[in-house]
Amino acid sequence: MADPSARRAAASAVAFAAGLALLAGPAVSQAGAAQAGAPALYTRAQAATGAKLFAAQCATCHGEHLEGGVGPALTGPNLVRLAKKTKLAVGDVFSFLSLQMPLNAPASLTHSQYVAIMAHILAVNGYPAGSAPLTYDGATKSTVIMTTYGK
Repeated sequence: MADPSARRAAASAVAFAAGLALLAGPAVSQAGAAQAGAPALYTRAQAATGAKLFAAQCATCHGEHLEGGVGPALTGPNLVRLAKKTKLAVGDVFSFLSLQMPLNAPASLTHSQYVAIMAHILAVNGYPAGSAPLTYDGATKSTVIMTTYGK
């Protein structure tokens, strides 16, 4: 890994994972994180495509159900805690995802593939599907705070 950009990507991923690990204190009830009126940010079709892409590109590190493994969990109490403490928005997660992942080939997927993976992450976290598709620009600029709804 002599390439400086590869080192930066690896360091960013480690820093993100470390942030989640530092917040791993007592569990926060996922049901307590549920809020009425979760925004619909993506379509069902995007989430279905994203589930397949996630399985192929992300599950090895982040777990089949986003529970974490080598990479941090992308759902659950630690994500909720991190989001609350840092005001982690959908746009923050998406920007990191689209610029730094997959770790072994950062920014190697298409815009639509990254958007579909983000739709899957939102779906697993309880955000409802809507009629308007999530766009790359919309995902990048989203200020919606990441959380887990109704889990």
